[in-house]
Amino acid sequence: MEVVSSGTASLEIPGYQILKKINQGGMSTVYLATQRSMGRQVALKVMSPVLNADPIFSERFQREANIVGQLSHPNIVAIHDIGRYRSLNYIAMDFLPGGSVADALTKGALEPLEALHITRQIAMALDHASNKGYVHRDLKPENILFREDGSAVLTDFGVARAVARTTRMTNTGMVVGTPHYMSPEQARGAAVDGRADLYSLGVVFYEMLTSAVPYQAEEAVAIAIKHLTDPIPRLPARHSLYQGLIDGFLAKDPDQRFQRGLDVVDAIDQLLAALDGKTPTSTTKMSNTSVRVSSLLRALLMTLYGTLSDRITAAWARWRDKPLHQQNPRAEQQTIMRIQQVMQQSVPIKQRSRHFAGLVVVSLVLVWVLFSLFSNKFQWQSESVLVNDAVDMTSNILLPAPAPGSDSAQPAGEPILGPLQSAETDEARQLRPVMRSEQTAVPPAQVPTATSLGAQSTAADSPRQAAAADAPLEQPQEQGVEQDEPPVEEPVPTYSLKVSVKPKDARIRIMNIVPRYTPGIALEPGRYDIEVSKAGYSSVRRWIEIDNADVNLAVQLERKFFPGRSFRSPLASGGKGPEMVVVSPGKFTMGNKRRPFTSPEHKITIDRPYAIGAHEVTFNDYDRYAKATGHSLPSDENWGRGNRPVINVSWQDARDYAEWLSGQTGQKYRLASEAEWEFAARGGTDSPFWWGDGSAKGKANCRRGCASEFNSLFSISSAPVGNYKANPYGLYDTAGNVGEWVQDCFLGDFTNHRNDARPVQLKNCDLRVIRGGSMREPLRNITSDYRTGLSERAASKEVGFRLVMEL
Repeated sequence: MEVVSSGTASLEIPGYQILKKINQGGMSTVYLATQRSMGRQVALKVMSPVLNADPIFSERFQREANIVGQLSHPNIVAIHDIGRYRSLNYIAMDFLPGGSVADALTKGALEPLEALHITRQIAMALDHASNKGYVHRDLKPENILFREDGSAVLTDFGVARAVARTTRMTNTGMVVGTPHYMSPEQARGAAVDGRADLYSLGVVFYEMLTSAVPYQAEEAVAIAIKHLTDPIPRLPARHSLYQGLIDGFLAKDPDQRFQRGLDVVDAIDQLLAALDGKTPTSTTKMSNTSVRVSSLLRALLMTLYGTLSDRITAAWARWRDKPLHQQNPRAEQQTIMRIQQVMQQSVPIKQRSRHFAGLVVVSLVLVWVLFSLFSNKFQWQSESVLVNDAVDMTSNILLPAPAPGSDSAQPAGEPILGPLQSAETDEARQLRPVMRSEQTAVPPAQVPTATSLGAQSTAADSPRQAAAADAPLEQPQEQGVEQDEPPVEEPVPTYSLKVSVKPKDARIRIMNIVPRYTPGIALEPGRYDIEVSKAGYSSVRRWIEIDNADVNLAVQLERKFFPGRSFRSPLASGGKGPEMVVVSPGKFTMGNKRRPFTSPEHKITIDRPYAIGAHEVTFNDYDRYAKATGHSLPSDENWGRGNRPVINVSWQDARDYAEWLSGQTGQKYRLASEAEWEFAARGGTDSPFWWGDGSAKGKANCRRGCASEFNSLFSISSAPVGNYKANPYGLYDTAGNVGEWVQDCFLGDFTNHRNDARPVQLKNCDLRVIRGGSMREPLRNITSDYRTGLSERAASKEVGFRLVMEL
């Protein structure tokens, strides 16, 4: 049995139980299989038999297994077995059910933090492969898959090669890779090393942020030329924070890129630490960090020196009519890194000679201003405002030096922006909690206003102030006259904030202050921006007001499921529940006016997403429940248990199983309503069959018209789930095989049917709806709209069920 067909019944490899086809390409087909010796699910990659005659393809296939077998890393797919059976070469590797980055990109760009974490994991995998001497050479979104826990895994080493080795599969000058993700040296057909893979990873990172590749053209040759000649792409303004990473990934010269995967990991870790609000030092309650004039002056002078040096070098090169070298990035990357993290680096532009003189004049004026400030004893301070708007430190604010004899230097007016401080909007200033000093307040008459900063006041504001200024510091109290003591301002009160979240391991952040959230954190009165997030859940962000009492905030996150995602919920007793597929909301026309039981046709609106079983519930699933609860095991009619759909179960049995599964998983499982079932079974089509008007062969198991291998003149049986093709929503066996219980009471037609997805429920309901037809029905009775009724207490060998999970 060595011919691979569209189903799995004709494929047999010793030691493996083939469950279903996962993917198919020109070189191989991937199946989901169970490795009998270990009892684990694996992805079985089987090379196409027609390619076995070509020694190059055979060598490439076998070499993939040999390479991955030497790479033991959590972010590289693991090989469990390799072999040949008759004319079939196969590899058994990790089954990765979470889909690929390419699948995720079909829904649009990824969240930046998610893209960073994926990039970090793949960078570690590439570093490990490079240390072992291997270059992947075909890194792209399709080759980055996800485990169930969401971790990223690098796969498909079919075109990988060892550095400094040669094989008869690739020759010098031969281009290998995918054009959109190919490094410049790959496009030239030159020798490559691990830095070529980092270039490809940079392209993938760019695509995850923007949902588009950086270089686009209609022909592969044109794309390669763009990789060779076009400048490094600029990210949209909203993602400018990550431009430094893109520059490190996509430099044309490999020597200017990240040199190894761990360099990428370090850069991402520093960025993530800054985004989390980690600052080098903490000097006050609000973590303000001082930057002295001398430090800032030194940084600016070194920046000026680097800029002048680069300009002189460029002018000298032009004068000598020699090509310009790449601009020295020393100024932005080494001497003023903190300022560079606030200000977006601009694209290097070749300036004209007359701009050079203007730059020198502006720089000299800036130096003169700084020396003037220094002579007036002013100092620079940085104020952390919004951590997400900066990488390491935020903008600087100018505060006056303390007045002689005073205990505080807190200004009452608005601070004046420094030359390098990003402007703050009035709206953000109003929303920011007031940062009050814990020191003794200065009387209002002595507090300098914003207009008084920058020069000493030469006149008193009032006669009373002038008198106070001329009076001695200590005056003897006159006898018999009581002198009023100066009022002492009480310290600003603080109140505790406690956020209770479900799930308990969710991340809690206060977005508009630097200190990290801790349960019961003491905060001054004001407004605070609270964010609660967790991977796989929808984030919650809201403003709270702290006035004059402690605040306890309760937040429950909702799971985040995207359309088309398949998953299996873990059971409390061990194992996992049935595979579910997420279906997005939508509208469709339900029924069929040509049948009495399915008319009249009517519009249905499904306004909430839901998850429905990818397969009918199997004997494996149901037997686990029956043994755990003491229920009797239903008969399989000698057709086989295991992966076949469970039969001989009543409507009540199906509902009891759904309740047990809900208790085991903590999720809400139930039978589908008629509307939910038909909407999912149609798979977005409006024809009676989800495959349209074509042949049903290879798509369904029915009595006549399907050419099913499980039906003959003298015998009939159910087929294992997933044996036939899935509909566009990823559901199997919605036509034929076994009929399926749904929630609704059975009525003779749709005359009184509602226009939403709720089930029809009646008092004293005895008949329940069966949908989808069975293996004993002819082709005309397995359409998406076909329905019949059966007593809810009856059990039939033609009826099973699938479940819905509420999201």
